[in-house]
Amino acid sequence: MGCPAYAIDGDIPGMLFVAVRGEGSMKMPFSTGKFTPIQVVKAEDTANMRFVESVEAAHGDQSRQNAIAQAAGITSPSVRMDSQAKYGVVASGQAALYLRLPSPKYPNYRENIWDHAAGAIVVEEAGGRVTDMYGKPLDFASSIKMVDNRGIVVSNGLIHDQVLSALKS
Repeated sequence: MGCPAYAIDGDIPGMLFVAVRGEGSMKMPFSTGKFTPIQVVKAEDTANMRFVESVEAAHGDQSRQNAIAQAAGITSPSVRMDSQAKYGVVASGQAALYLRLPSPKYPNYRENIWDHAAGAIVVEEAGGRVTDMYGKPLDFASSIKMVDNRGIVVSNGLIHDQVLSALKS
C-alpha cells in the first residue's frame, strides 16, 4: 500500500506498507528504502492511543466517531488524513483506532473495496482487527462495493469489542 504523502509525528513523507497473510506487516519509508516490521499500538502506549479519521467531514459522521472513540477511552483529538494512510497509522502503532461511520448526509453509501482491501490486511497482519460497525468481516469478494457492510472499524484489536459495544448503544 503506497502512501506518498504519509507523514505523521515528524516522519519524512512517503511510506510503503506491505503485508503477507500469516507473515506480518512491514513499512518502508521512501527516504530509506529499508523495511521494518510493524505492530499495532499496545495498551501501555498511551501517547499513541488516539484515533484517525478522514479530513473530509462528508466522508463520515465525525461527531459520532468522536463519541465512540471517547467511549473506548481515547481522549485526544483525532488525527485527520486522507486515503488508506489511516490504515498505515493504525498498523504501525501510531493510533489505536480508525473509524469511518456512515455520514447522515449519505445514509445509503457503501464503501468501495479498493479503498479498504490493502489497508485491512496490513492492519490484520500487524495484530489489529478490521470489521464493519456491526462486527462483520469486510466483504471484498461479492461486489466492487461492500454492499453487506456498513461503516468501517479498524483497531489495534484490544479496544475493538469496546468500540463495537459503544456503537450498539
